[in-house]
Amino acid sequence: MPTQSALKPRRPRELRDVLVVLWPQPKDRIIADKQGWYRIRPGRSATQLGDMRAFKQLLFYQPDSFGPERRRIEYSAVVRGYEKVNRVGLLPDEPDHRRADALYHCFRLEPLERLAEPIISRVGRRMLFVPTTRSRLTSATDINDLIAGNPIEDRLFNGLRESGLLPEREFWLEVPNPGDRRVRGAMRCLDMALFCRNANLNVECDGDRWHVGVDLAAKDRRRDNALNASGWHILRFGTADIRDALAESVVCVREAVSHYGGQIQ
Repeated sequence: MPTQSALKPRRPRELRDVLVVLWPQPKDRIIADKQGWYRIRPGRSATQLGDMRAFKQLLFYQPDSFGPERRRIEYSAVVRGYEKVNRVGLLPDEPDHRRADALYHCFRLEPLERLAEPIISRVGRRMLFVPTTRSRLTSATDINDLIAGNPIEDRLFNGLRESGLLPEREFWLEVPNPGDRRVRGAMRCLDMALFCRNANLNVECDGDRWHVGVDLAAKDRRRDNALNASGWHILRFGTADIRDALAESVVCVREAVSHYGGQIQ
């Protein structure tokens, strides 16, 4: 006979209907404020987001180009509507742009709203797109608080932070091409990044579903080799490591941080 706990219904997953996006330059904030729209270029990153109509609110990350207002989220906007528009229709002053006729994802926005307190990033980030939830937005003080990972990522991240470490989640990094440094490197998303005095650490959470098989193992190996050649040290933890031996996994990361001179705060 099923136990009471087995009969207990699962808690429904909270909708990720808030999207963190990037304003590359201050002029993009002016466009959102004065013209009421935000665009996303078509491509792999956009495709991975799925149905754009699911997002009801945007949060805007301000990178280093914003000077003293950099590395933070200060503004949000409610999404009024979504459509696909040719780039030249949005930016008619740039008719000769090489993507002028490309169909862009366009969010029509309500007026910008300033957050009561900015959500800060301790390091400069190449933010792409981060789907998150309204409850995370309500409680976030740091950009890492917005990232809604899978359960094993959340568990290891919380364990590391409770131990006094400050990992950066979903940290995008351009990894140089080992064969030709003149060729632009590939963008890689690290599950967690820790910046130490003598080397940097990439902590990966290898869920059983996503890292099984010869092809995936080869892909991980090529990625790890490229990161190692760029001065990164990789630690990988499987589902069992995090689920059943969290304390040992945290100690392993802490010892690596110590070995590489301690974390740069």
